[in-house]
Amino acid sequence: MKNLIVLLIYLISCSYEDIIKETGPLAGVVTIKCPYDAQHVDRHKYFCKGAGCDIIVSDKESRQRTSQRLKLTDHKQDKNFLVTMTNLTGEDTGVYWCAAGGASPSETPDLLMEVHIQVNPVIGDVGDSATFRCPYAEGSQNKSKCLCKGKCEKSRDNCLIKSEQGQTQAKNGHETLYDDTVSRVFNVTIGGLRAEYSGKYTCAVITEVNFVTTEQELLVREVVAGDEGKSVIITCKYQHDQTSKNTAKYFCRAKDAGCKLEDFLVSSLAPNHSRYILKEDKDLQPEISARIFNVTITDLRAEDSGIYWCGVGETKSVVRLEVIKTSTNVIHIPDKSTTWPSSPASMSMTPVTISTSPGASPLTLSVSLIVVMVVVATAVFLLYRHKRNRTQELPSNDTNTRRNSQVPQPDCMYEEIKDTHNPSLPETNTVYVTAQLPTMPSDDLTYSTATLPTNPCTDMGYSAVSFGEGPNTAAIAFRQGNCEYSRTSSDQ
Repeated sequence: MKNLIVLLIYLISCSYEDIIKETGPLAGVVTIKCPYDAQHVDRHKYFCKGAGCDIIVSDKESRQRTSQRLKLTDHKQDKNFLVTMTNLTGEDTGVYWCAAGGASPSETPDLLMEVHIQVNPVIGDVGDSATFRCPYAEGSQNKSKCLCKGKCEKSRDNCLIKSEQGQTQAKNGHETLYDDTVSRVFNVTIGGLRAEYSGKYTCAVITEVNFVTTEQELLVREVVAGDEGKSVIITCKYQHDQTSKNTAKYFCRAKDAGCKLEDFLVSSLAPNHSRYILKEDKDLQPEISARIFNVTITDLRAEDSGIYWCGVGETKSVVRLEVIKTSTNVIHIPDKSTTWPSSPASMSMTPVTISTSPGASPLTLSVSLIVVMVVVATAVFLLYRHKRNRTQELPSNDTNTRRNSQVPQPDCMYEEIKDTHNPSLPETNTVYVTAQLPTMPSDDLTYSTATLPTNPCTDMGYSAVSFGEGPNTAAIAFRQGNCEYSRTSSDQ
């Protein structure tokens, strides 16, 4: 609360001309010089942001609340202190204060000077949006604000968007305006960016007499894509005049804020360097002011993706390069030695994997889909043939099973056989039959039936069953004296 009271008292006696205005490059550095009088020499120095004077850096470590991007250095002999801000971002644009306080951290600091920091340029990608942040002085909260392309005219006809007095919001097509009256910054967002939107703009607070303005620059970043391992051509645009006529053209890579001489990848002074080639368009007529030069990058690599700057003197444009990683289509097909499972239930298909690059054409995808369909159809056909062959084997297996059911399981079996064909004959002795399996067993099943003769001899002694060398034949012989019966049977 004390801070707000002190702030209000200060603002009553302050004019816009007393404000320190500093502009710093995006991702660059800005230094603010804060003067003070003799009574503040031995007091602590602070740098704070916003209406509530939120301290972000001080000469006392315990009061420093921000990152290492800020540094405060007190020069007591010169009665000023310097605040350095590095790696500037768009969010650093705003209203700040130089302040000095007592020895106790709880003591409210005295506000010495209001500071407006503007970070340039504003950058946005083609098709995306960009936001201008425009700080203004105390007492202008209820005034009209506008954003102009180039200089604002007194007629206000070239305002892209304008808020009326007392309004905090406005909209006009792709442009929207929002006035944050607490932080005293109005924001203008432009959507649907085009390359031709690049250029100088002016933020203006409209008073009864004139405009209070701050200048800003917009760079619309064109996005260029290239395939890994191939080449890409980047077109750099600039305005041709007497200044640019004898000025070197350059192409460099930097984080955001432009390039230094040591950052140059190629220039018109050395148009061929490593994988970079610069070529000026000299076919245009002298009266044509819009000029271009092309930069070719060969053998693209994934690490080439990033932000690049084209420059002709102080004029520059920015390009974002995206390197597309390419990959060949890979289809995994089972080879001829694949062993199919014995039952369809246990059968699983080998996955078919297709990898394509993000920029794959519809033709490539169509061909890949046809190949997949052929693979699936082949697999279904092989499965059908496999099932068909299994079905054809079932009848013979069933016959063998029935035959096998009539063959005794033990290796040797003794069976009592009685003659019941002629009850008037005297009782005969028990006959034992011995069945001997073949010495060379066959995979096919074998069975035999021993049949007694229809006209038996009266004194049959024994019978013998012997298997032949073939898998499906057996001979049975009954002997008694001069009476002999034999029968050979085959289950073929």
